[in-house]
Amino acid sequence: MKNILKYIAIILFATNLVSCDDDEFLTRESKDQLSSNLFWRDAADAKAALTTAYSELEARQNFWDGWQEGRSVVEWYRSDYMLPGVDGNNYAHWMSMFNGTYTNGHTFINLLWKLNYNGLNYANQVIVNVDLMDDADISSAEKKQFIAEATFLRAYYHFKLLTLYKQIVIREGVVGEEDLDKALSTRAEAWTVILKDFEAAAANLPVSYPASEVGRATKGAALAYLGKAYLHKAGDTEASETDDYKNAADALNEVVKLATYSLEGNYVSMFDGTNQNSSESIFEIQINSPSADAYNRTNLHKFIADPMYDGWGGLEATQGLLTEMKSEGKISTNSGYDERLYASLYYKGDYYNDNPNMQGYTWDFLSNYQYGSANAVDNKVFLRKFIPKVTWGVYNDDLNVPLMRYADVLLMRAEALNENSSTAEAITLINMVRAAHGKMPATTAVSQSEVKNQIIHERTMEFQLESSRFFDLRRWGTLDAAMSTAGRTLNTANNGYLPVPLSEIKNNSEVN
Repeated sequence: MKNILKYIAIILFATNLVSCDDDEFLTRESKDQLSSNLFWRDAADAKAALTTAYSELEARQNFWDGWQEGRSVVEWYRSDYMLPGVDGNNYAHWMSMFNGTYTNGHTFINLLWKLNYNGLNYANQVIVNVDLMDDADISSAEKKQFIAEATFLRAYYHFKLLTLYKQIVIREGVVGEEDLDKALSTRAEAWTVILKDFEAAAANLPVSYPASEVGRATKGAALAYLGKAYLHKAGDTEASETDDYKNAADALNEVVKLATYSLEGNYVSMFDGTNQNSSESIFEIQINSPSADAYNRTNLHKFIADPMYDGWGGLEATQGLLTEMKSEGKISTNSGYDERLYASLYYKGDYYNDNPNMQGYTWDFLSNYQYGSANAVDNKVFLRKFIPKVTWGVYNDDLNVPLMRYADVLLMRAEALNENSSTAEAITLINMVRAAHGKMPATTAVSQSEVKNQIIHERTMEFQLESSRFFDLRRWGTLDAAMSTAGRTLNTANNGYLPVPLSEIKNNSEVN
């Protein structure tokens, strides 16, 4: 969002809101009064506060333990297709997440809870205070739009929390001292609030913004997440209803009908910094480092990349993922494997050894350079996604991170349609994505069960490192089988959801 960094320091000072941090809750004070009395003067103030509500997306305001490591370890380490890299084994709190031996006092479990509630607090400040502003200070159009954006963000943060944690505390207003103690909601109650907010946001958000305002929530984003929420609710054993798939398909079709988005033909360009905010982007985190001195604005590429191409080696992939991504064979229109394989993984093979396809070098050269032998890591599979064109000596890069893409809308709609027996229509959507991104021929799947398996395969090809796999496995009811196949000990009963953090239990008398 334009000028996001400019406003953050101002608003974090002016609206030092209640969150679920130990120190804040131990004081038992509401810290909202000064901001309410002195801050909400005009549209510029309202927009600045809204910018701060955006700033907590995906734990962005805590670069190391939040954005870069906490989110990545919690969401990527729990995929059956991911492994800790050479650096990952150095951190006990990373490995406890991988092994499922974490407790409710785990630093990432506490931190991600806190940061998402910070975002909720900021969003609620906007919703409540902008609505109270005088018409002389802000136009009705601005008021409507800012409240809609904040409502979208409130839904997003609640949705994020509900996908991570078994139960959450619903926060729909500015938190005062009398509101600090509040019971956990049921999952059904939480879904009701999330769906309501995404619907309200979709009704009042614009379809697009000027280029200078790229990154703000649009009608398409709200509809896409509404469809995603229904799809995840459909797989929630405690809250699913018979019409969830239909509602998901309908909401996602509204995104299609906007005729605003199109599939990007060059898949890798959406992740290497060469095609940010592409025609496919529906909602995307705007990184935009202001300078090389903006330390760790994002070093995700360092976390992801192996040292052989100048990373730290926080993550690597399994042979099982490579096998799955190669499973259809070399049938693309480019006479190779699915193009998404090459954009996602780095491994020993003809693609990376026949030509210098990684940073201008071959696999054997880089392996020998880093590990002393061209064959030293032949059994390893590394990640290529979110790696910029050049990594050598690059820190604080400005690669955006897509959070919702049109491909996801099409594949989610295909899944919802197939579950409602509209299999032929689902196949059409699958083939659109395969052709555009994989350069692959039409699927041979015909029956409902075959198409479901094809959708699972397409999501594997499409969404590596986009925080999808673990949550997809859980909602499909296949988490235990997938983890067993991968030789992992994680299971639905013990690890399907993160526990309520110890900090919340200590500081909220209604939670036990």
